[in-house]
Amino acid sequence: AVVSTQSTGSYRMRLVILGASGQTGQQLVQQALDRNHHVTALVRDPAKIETVSERLVVAKCDVFDKSALLPHIQQGDVVMSTLGFPIAWSSPVLQFREVATNVSECMLEAGKRRVIFMHAWYTNPESQAKSPSWIARNIFMKFVIGQVLAGMRLSEQYLETQDHLDYTCILPAGLCNSHVTELPFTARDGEWCLPDCPERIARADVARYMLDVLEDETSYRKIRSIGVNGPAASIFQIISEQIAD
Repeated sequence: AVVSTQSTGSYRMRLVILGASGQTGQQLVQQALDRNHHVTALVRDPAKIETVSERLVVAKCDVFDKSALLPHIQQGDVVMSTLGFPIAWSSPVLQFREVATNVSECMLEAGKRRVIFMHAWYTNPESQAKSPSWIARNIFMKFVIGQVLAGMRLSEQYLETQDHLDYTCILPAGLCNSHVTELPFTARDGEWCLPDCPERIARADVARYMLDVLEDETSYRKIRSIGVNGPAASIFQIISEQIAD
């Protein structure tokens, strides 16, 4: 993969985005460009990124290969990840922690600190009982995304040990494909769900929040659940959106 070493005009910050070709990742790329950031989008298949901008570099990169990841992190100011991985049935999805480990080690070598990961509500198993939906508690979280949530939680626990990182783990409600809104966010640290918020949020709004806290020092070294005010979704809508991702 080729890393651009040329300045592409004036910009606010240099963002390195992992998972940029996913549904949330593409929202993040576009909104970051709209806010006048420079974006390096790291993807497995560059053809999936159709956006064109003088402030966008699209690079094929294996995020599990530190030697491939390091040059991009060295040239960035902030690393952001919307990576997701396939459902597993019998053990935690360890790719989340593997990516967090690679990012952390590369950032230490590069002298960088700021990283933002997107996870999900309910990564802490104790929080899952707070879901108002019996189906979500007893079927969806146990048999569909339980091991994904467990993998995310392992990543969070690892990040908490990394003193050189100003990390934020953003935990949104169930994702959907609605347009970006201007709705205010509810955000709480050290909580793994927000029972007073609808159990859905637009991917575009998650991207909006991630960009809002880029330089917010109150979000550093925090695991933060977010939600917005809006119409509630049925558990079937949430499941279909999560599987589609």
